[in-house]
Amino acid sequence: MAGLFALSINSEKYQGNFLDDLFWGTFYQQHAGEEYSGLSTYNPNRDKIEIRTHRGLFRPTFSEDLLGLEGTEGIGYCGIAREPFFVDSRLGKLSACFSGNLINCPELIDRFKDFGHTFERGDDIETITKLIAQKNNVIEGIKKADEEIKGAYSLLILTVEGIYLARCPSAHWPLVIGEKKGAVVVASESGGFLNRGFKLIRSLEPGEIVLMKNGSYETKDKIAGDKIQFCSFLWVYSAFPNAVFEEISASAARKRLAATLARQDIERGFIPDIVIAIPDSGRFHGIGYHQEFCRQMNEGKIKKIPIYDEALLKYPYAGRSFTPQTEEARELEANIKILESGEDCYRGKEVAVCDDSLVRGVQTRANLVPKLRALGVKGIHFRISNPELRSHCPWGKTTKKGETLVHRFSLKEDRIQVLGIESLEYNTIEGLVSAIGLPREQLCVDCDLDLPE
Repeated sequence: MAGLFALSINSEKYQGNFLDDLFWGTFYQQHAGEEYSGLSTYNPNRDKIEIRTHRGLFRPTFSEDLLGLEGTEGIGYCGIAREPFFVDSRLGKLSACFSGNLINCPELIDRFKDFGHTFERGDDIETITKLIAQKNNVIEGIKKADEEIKGAYSLLILTVEGIYLARCPSAHWPLVIGEKKGAVVVASESGGFLNRGFKLIRSLEPGEIVLMKNGSYETKDKIAGDKIQFCSFLWVYSAFPNAVFEEISASAARKRLAATLARQDIERGFIPDIVIAIPDSGRFHGIGYHQEFCRQMNEGKIKKIPIYDEALLKYPYAGRSFTPQTEEARELEANIKILESGEDCYRGKEVAVCDDSLVRGVQTRANLVPKLRALGVKGIHFRISNPELRSHCPWGKTTKKGETLVHRFSLKEDRIQVLGIESLEYNTIEGLVSAIGLPREQLCVDCDLDLPE
């Protein structure tokens, strides 16, 4: 999943600074991807689309590279590819960026080559722009692309006509709309809206195609789909905690997930000495787990609660260990980002370790467990809010076919032994659905199922 941002202003009503809002709006999508970043803008006075991309984090690479990007419409990107991608097509000049995955991208490229097309990069976004350019306007082009694509996407397309937005009919990946006087924004997440004075309005509907222009937005079309499949992992892990999708808060869903695990532990008579979370993504899971013990003690159901502490700290200048595309990069980030506490108060304690998910097990086995043992922890009890991850994600670019997941050890006892811990508990799919609060049939839980490799 990449982080997308789009801004359109009405020059007569808007009282802000276009580049400031575009810059910081894109910055707040950084957690979705750290390898590349990019901006593209349209200035009606010059009637020209500008585009710049950089390798690396958005803020340091763009802080001194905004000159000439002034305009009235703009899009921003943070992710694993060099986007936005600029083309001069039969529809005119446009730049585009997207979040998602084209499962059949190789087949589409081969078909284009059979018709004499050449490719500069041969990736998803280049293929999408070629599909769109097959029609006589952008809206029909998006609909044409949707017919051909196997996969999932959220899409931004900057043209001289405005910014076209599209969310695929399955709605795997989000786009949310925000407004303030004289300006409208669309983003992968709403987390930074308030800091820039924007009010969250709503999520784009499944299959909705929207045009942003002159500080407003208008629905232009809607692609029908067979099945809505919101990505459940957004609420569990991928999104920043203050994100809201389909009117459901990510942090609240995480606390509900962990509370379910706490209730199960209370029922079986297990009360740890200490509750800790794996930072940063496990923090609201740890809070929810601990709050359930507090809630039941306040209700007189139990007489003892664990204390909440942070025995593991994330070094703030390390990157994310889940999003890198190679095992080597993931292992490096996993090793450097977590530091153990300097306190000597964990010796001999039974510790519940709360985290969002257990994917490959590399970080847990090689880094987290040894660092907890070094603190003298006696019992390490992992409480994982997401159900067992059994498969790759076909709709995004985080886990891939053929990757070794910890689920390869079919017996929980084997996983416990390999990870070097005392106990391991997961949520169920039913618990996940209940915590999010949407109908089961509208949630994608493919990564929790045994998909064919």
